[in-house]
Amino acid sequence: MITELQLPSDRFIDTTYSGLKQKNFIYGKNGTGKSTITQTISDSFHDTHDVRIFQGFDSVAENSVLNAISLGKENASIQPQIDQVNLDISKLESELIANESRPDNLYARFKAKEKEYEEQDKSINNNCRSSASELKREHTNVTGVSYDIRNFKNDIESIEKSISSVSLSDTEKEQFQQLINQKEIKIDSKQSFPNIDISGFLKATNEIITTELAKSIILEFSTIEEQNWVRHGLNYHNKGDVCAFCNNPISDKRLDQLNHFFSDNVKNFETRLSHAIELLKIKKDELSKIKVIDSSQFYPVYHEQISDLNTSISELIRKYTYFLDFLIEALEQRKSDLFTTMSEISYELPDSFESIKEQYSEIYEVNKRYGQDLTSKKEDAKNKLRLNLVNIELSKMKYSQDVSDLEKLDIEKKRLADELQLNQNNLLELRKQKLNLISQTIDESIAAERINKSLRSLGNHSFQLDLVSGEQRGQYRIKNIDGSTRDVDTLSTGEKNIVSFLWFLADLDNPSKMSEKPQVIVFDDPMNSNDDTTQYLIISYLQDLIINLSENRQLFILTHNIHFYLNVRYDWWRRAPTTKLTLHLKKINGKSKIDLIENQNKDLKTSYDALWAELRWLYQQDKPNFMLNPIRRIFETFAKFNNISPDVLFESDVEAKKLFNVNSHSIDDLEAELNGKTNQDIISKVSAIFRSNNAQSHFEKYWIVSNEE
Repeated sequence: MITELQLPSDRFIDTTYSGLKQKNFIYGKNGTGKSTITQTISDSFHDTHDVRIFQGFDSVAENSVLNAISLGKENASIQPQIDQVNLDISKLESELIANESRPDNLYARFKAKEKEYEEQDKSINNNCRSSASELKREHTNVTGVSYDIRNFKNDIESIEKSISSVSLSDTEKEQFQQLINQKEIKIDSKQSFPNIDISGFLKATNEIITTELAKSIILEFSTIEEQNWVRHGLNYHNKGDVCAFCNNPISDKRLDQLNHFFSDNVKNFETRLSHAIELLKIKKDELSKIKVIDSSQFYPVYHEQISDLNTSISELIRKYTYFLDFLIEALEQRKSDLFTTMSEISYELPDSFESIKEQYSEIYEVNKRYGQDLTSKKEDAKNKLRLNLVNIELSKMKYSQDVSDLEKLDIEKKRLADELQLNQNNLLELRKQKLNLISQTIDESIAAERINKSLRSLGNHSFQLDLVSGEQRGQYRIKNIDGSTRDVDTLSTGEKNIVSFLWFLADLDNPSKMSEKPQVIVFDDPMNSNDDTTQYLIISYLQDLIINLSENRQLFILTHNIHFYLNVRYDWWRRAPTTKLTLHLKKINGKSKIDLIENQNKDLKTSYDALWAELRWLYQQDKPNFMLNPIRRIFETFAKFNNISPDVLFESDVEAKKLFNVNSHSIDDLEAELNGKTNQDIISKVSAIFRSNNAQSHFEKYWIVSNEE
């Protein structure tokens, strides 16, 4: 069913009109857009609906309408089958379309479930939209400035696909936040570490301290210190010198004895000792210059490893230093007593720096790659922080439960949709079955008979359609009542129009044109140029169509004729008003305005009705002098319509003739002629005149109706 029209903006003030119903009556004077509405219905819905438009004889003739009148023949042998199919169709239609008498049918249940699903889906989307907006506002650094519901839903999908939990601890959140804020570090070249073979130092030291020195002559010294003192002093004295200590001359013999005692081997050994000690001190100095690793060259994620590695470096330096000090001490001890051989020493050697080098090199390279990948790692950190925030929002909005409820609604909605589709398929099959049955009864003569039967009701003005035999189907002669053939050109516009109208009604049920689409029937000013003799025939058929309009049809009647408007709509407001719509078109500043008429009080009246309404109002206002003019016009209209002369009309009351036929023309004589008559006196005279003309029921009808208003 059509519920909304999109109208041209150059013709209508409001271009969209919603709320159309099954039966729609539109009144408007010529030029207010009735034909535009008809054209809009045709243009907008001819693809989706079976649109049938009646616009008089010309529009029908353009489609060769009268050349193709053929209708189905009701065959008694298959009519019970058609009746049963109609019953089955009616039952299915009552489940498949909106039905006020069945508010809980399948269609209504599906629509209710569909609405419930849409509301639940809308609620979830609103929550997601609100959460996305809040995250963008409060956490722009991880969402970006364009974060919206689409991004939020993408994050939900990522969370659902994630193998591991997206929830973050406070420590993890802090780390990721630091990573986002981390600036790129300019990394220096690798730090070097000493390559010291300490195993050789221990071996060399043992060789030195265990070396035996042979004394060439035997000299006695009271102490080792004395011996060393003499050995050192020998370096500063030559033959003939005076002792620098005691100032006594040194004999050549004594000097020779001392030189023999401290031979060249001893001197060489002593030199070796000194060199060994010096070398160890140099190595010790090298160790002291080894620096720990600068953690500022590394990203925070590696600081803990660097700290551990620096601890290992410091500990290894300490062990190396202790070891070298131990060796130096042993050498110093031998040096203090050159001729006393020492035992071989032992020491648990500390690890080399190779392990330190390997660990450092590995961390250095990883740290370097980390810097190269910093941008992507920042994005990854943002993603993890954002997913954590989204997960928190989902928990707050009870997203899982809402989605679970939505899925249940979707299952139920699909179940009802499947059931609805199954019944719709069954309905299509029944309609095809009905079409098949109807097609078996098609007979051209039936169409002509239906029209001729209606035309006979015109009495003396009647004519008949006579089928012309031949190859061209649907050709009819025009015959008068006496059987004489009549030239089609002699048909008046009204006669052509009534034939077209009757054909149009018959064609609505033409099986060759029946469609699975919903049918839309449009009458665009059907009373245009009709003879008086055909007006009431059209009105009668339209009233019957309105009352018996089937549920798969929608009706639009557009007119400018108020007489037609009021007569077709007899009892309009009392019978199923919920399926009906009344619209009035008014021209305002060159464009048409659509007014909705919601009740009978706002509806149109004929000028005759208006006279009675005006009379009643004046009566209620107790203005007898003003009542005479509408009364005169009422009697004038009544007399003209019933072909009664004023003399006959007022024959029973001469005073009334003067009062209602003369005085009402002149305001000046009102007071004199009324002779003190009250509003009730005047109405009593009006009633008496109608009664004397056998029209008391006419008076009572209009006076009671106006009184009710």
